[in-house]
Amino acid sequence: MCYPDSIIMIPDPHRIAIHQAGHAVVQTLVGRERFVVSSVSINADQCDAWEGLPALGKVLLDRKVFLRLYEFGLVTLAGIAAEDSFLLQEEPEENPVVALSDLAAWQEQAWVILQDAAKVQLVSLNVMRKLHEWMADDFIWRVVEQLADALLVHGMLEGDSLQHILAPIADFRGQRADFAAG
Repeated sequence: MCYPDSIIMIPDPHRIAIHQAGHAVVQTLVGRERFVVSSVSINADQCDAWEGLPALGKVLLDRKVFLRLYEFGLVTLAGIAAEDSFLLQEEPEENPVVALSDLAAWQEQAWVILQDAAKVQLVSLNVMRKLHEWMADDFIWRVVEQLADALLVHGMLEGDSLQHILAPIADFRGQRADFAAG
């Protein structure tokens, strides 16, 4: 549901690009060649939403996949973790707005499976710890920034141009055992 008369705080385009790039990079890490990120966009309609919460931008996979809860948490919260890393570098002028649609999607799925607030909190903390570890890795962060810069220029990436940017992540993942399952 979109509320055109309501005030929605939209982050600057660079933050949106970092957010979507974070999703794409983590999906590449988690995918382990089971699926491929087929497109990344920062041009999604402002009224795109999850459960009425606004979402800006999209990352699409080349097929439907079933993710375990931990993997779902990694890919769903990756944009928030990427934004956290970005905001550590550039102090925001005001309190940053969190991607509520991502957070709500994660919390709903985690609750359905775990049925316990303490367990949801524990798994959430573990997911965010791993994401922050990945985003602190200089190699991974350079790919996030490169993809975000390309998104700012083109608005959307797909095909060979997207795979060219993400290719080092797939290669890097294969070289490091700690990236295999989080």
